[in-house]
Amino acid sequence: MVNSTSYRLSKFILFCIVFFSFICTSLSSTVWAFDDASEINHSFLNQENFLDLKSYQFHKLKEDEWYESVGGWRLTGGSLGLDLLYSQLEIRLPHSLSEETTVIFLAKQQEFYEIKPFRYLVEVEWRPGEWAAFSLLGMPEYDKRKADQGASVTLGKRTWNFLRFQQLYQDLYYNEKNFYDNSYYAPHPIENHLEGAFRLNKWRVRFNHLLDKPFKQVFPKQDLTVTYKSRDSNAVLDYRYGTQSLAGVSWRSFDIRKRRETTASAETASPDNRDQQLLYNSTDLYWLRPLSEKLHGTLGLREDRFRNIFRQLDLALDDYDFHLWTAQFYGILRHQTETNRFWEYGLYAGDTDKVTNYLSTEIQDKTRRKTEVKFRVSWEFQDLSKQSALMITTSWNMDDFFNDFWDGGNISYQRIF
Repeated sequence: MVNSTSYRLSKFILFCIVFFSFICTSLSSTVWAFDDASEINHSFLNQENFLDLKSYQFHKLKEDEWYESVGGWRLTGGSLGLDLLYSQLEIRLPHSLSEETTVIFLAKQQEFYEIKPFRYLVEVEWRPGEWAAFSLLGMPEYDKRKADQGASVTLGKRTWNFLRFQQLYQDLYYNEKNFYDNSYYAPHPIENHLEGAFRLNKWRVRFNHLLDKPFKQVFPKQDLTVTYKSRDSNAVLDYRYGTQSLAGVSWRSFDIRKRRETTASAETASPDNRDQQLLYNSTDLYWLRPLSEKLHGTLGLREDRFRNIFRQLDLALDDYDFHLWTAQFYGILRHQTETNRFWEYGLYAGDTDKVTNYLSTEIQDKTRRKTEVKFRVSWEFQDLSKQSALMITTSWNMDDFFNDFWDGGNISYQRIF
């Protein structure tokens, strides 16, 4: 008994040492993880796009089902205009090899303001007890320069009452195995991810915080230097006062800074001579409750603010600050018509402000403030286990219905287990 207790105590101390050493490493950083989106482009968001994003996102009840589940996959996508599509993909596929060992496939991608390359992780988790777990994880690639490797420590156990820290070294062997050219990192991008979820009585809280140390990638042949730094945080706080009844707030913020600089290009306004800062803040207040046995209602207030501070290093005439702000009120009515059939009706009305402020006096600023109103009708079909749901949506432009009545559509699917 003494030996067993000593053994467990030594493992606990080891985990604590590793965990807190990771935490100390991450706290020395002030920016978020590199997601391989190193290009610098203009912003093409439309006036009503934040109403679109809210209407395309999964219903709050679906969000709760997702975070309560051990695994699953889901995808939603919808039009942001003639050329762009909002998309959100999440995959979490665990498989237990034994009581202590689990292999997990993970992927997460969201696109609404720029192209994001697809990234994934394979995680092998070892859990000696309910109180802690240790994982090795990575993204294997045919091109070994692009392979990622890392580790994580979890105190508690997902899906609730846990705290998890993950550190991932991206393109770990790039400098060592780069036989294609003489480009290199100085230093390598390192992803630090802190997340947790806790529940106490009727309260629920979840949070994610992604950090990274600044890095630089140098391409001597092209005389090109790429630098990157950013941060991304989100949190959810809910109060549950009954079955499918809750009030809460969700928040997200990111700050991404990129720079591409070269003296070798003879092209004016070169994409390799740009500096950019992307800023986003979103706050969503919501209230949900059943209205009857078949009807469920949601009311909410949401504010979104997006900025693209764009600088063309070789042509100051193109420098501008882009700003899109939306404050919206929304209501959602969910109607169950059969055991596994639902209709949803959503109305979204917002005050929007879109501004492109050019730093040069030679170009006139673009400013437009207007009211946007959107109505959606959705049909949802579930399997009998209620673990899989497909939703098809059509949207209507209510603020200019007779000139431009249709506002695109959306398809979403969620599978949990």
